[in-house]
Amino acid sequence: MLIKCAISCRNGMGEPDFYFCKIDCTQKQYDEGDHYETIREQAEEEGYGDCGLAYDENDASGMALMSLFDWKTASIIVDVHKREFND
Repeated sequence: MLIKCAISCRNGMGEPDFYFCKIDCTQKQYDEGDHYETIREQAEEEGYGDCGLAYDENDASGMALMSLFDWKTASIIVDVHKREFND
């Protein structure tokens, strides 16, 4: 499943910003909140710091945020954790 996510952070110049991407995860990873950890790690890897709250398109606050981004330019993160789950 592909989930739109955003996280509050500071950009490379120290300014308040949001990092946004689409995360490809399984339903189990989503249910366990792994997509929040994934966006935090990816934002930090790309030079963002002071990461705060993470949101997805299904969160009440996230729903309000998602319309602010140009999703055609969003990175797609595919299973950053490379985790395997036994269902």
